[in-house]
Amino acid sequence: MAKSPTRPADSLLVNPGKSSRLQEMRQRAATANQPIPVPTQPAFQAKDEGLSPELALARQLIDQRLSEILAALPVGKQRRLFKIRFGMEPEQIKELAIKQIFAALEINHPQLNNLSASMKRIADLNYNGRQPN
Repeated sequence: MAKSPTRPADSLLVNPGKSSRLQEMRQRAATANQPIPVPTQPAFQAKDEGLSPELALARQLIDQRLSEILAALPVGKQRRLFKIRFGMEPEQIKELAIKQIFAALEINHPQLNNLSASMKRIADLNYNGRQPN
């Protein structure tokens, strides 16, 4: 029987464990595929006990909507695409008045609509409960 010929291409393959470049590429690909951790709501509630219930609900709705928008954008380009779409960074949008944030992010909640008394109390405050600049 004839021997199978050895291929010279087999000798050119690099063992993945021995190549530092391949290992670096694998690590970059693994970190790029990991989802961004979303902040948990119980920690949010624990540090903001002094807020009014309306402001706490508004903050929760804003955080939820921001995380939904950012999750829909491609990883690594979220902040840039958010800025293109809304004209500002996610942190900058929190400096606006609550009614402006709700309009920009298209948040509709029956408890915090434009005509309710609770919305009128917090409408001119920003995300942190202060008057916007």
